[in-house]
Amino acid sequence: MKGNKKILVIAVLLLLIAASYGTYAIYRSSVAGNTTVTAAKWDIGFKDGDTAITNLNVTFTEDDCKNNAHVKDGVIAPGATCTKNITVNAKDTEVDVALTATAGSPTVDGSAVPSAANAFTASATTTPAGGVITYDATERTATVAVKLTWAGEEGETTYDPADTGLQGKTITVPVTLVAKQLVGN
Repeated sequence: MKGNKKILVIAVLLLLIAASYGTYAIYRSSVAGNTTVTAAKWDIGFKDGDTAITNLNVTFTEDDCKNNAHVKDGVIAPGATCTKNITVNAKDTEVDVALTATAGSPTVDGSAVPSAANAFTASATTTPAGGVITYDATERTATVAVKLTWAGEEGETTYDPADTGLQGKTITVPVTLVAKQLVGN
């Protein structure tokens, strides 16, 4: 009888479990699918005047070197400055763009400028100031002015033979322009 009682208890428990199985539930809903988003467009162009450029091997022209009355336009000499304007166009870019421009040390015919004539300075500045082009601006362009100056002033009496030794040579300024997405707050 003890054995039958155990079987009866087990049978009753099984019946209770089976009966309650259908009545016990947890609320749950689910849905599966995909989410999509379009990546922002990045469209930056660099131009020298009307000419698109992919590397910054540009040459100062007569229009870039409008000098004083005593130096022919299109060349540089002591006391003169040449400025090349590079246009950066953010066209249809859908993010804010930060520009940086750096100018390195000038070279003469591929060699370092002789120390005696080391009176060259080079700079690169951006307009608008800070070099930021906002994606929602009406005009999405900036100008980078690359400026090469040869020290010396009109009427200066000091003669530097190293300056004269540079006549007819090519002066090169390494310039790096970087356009990158502005991130953060």
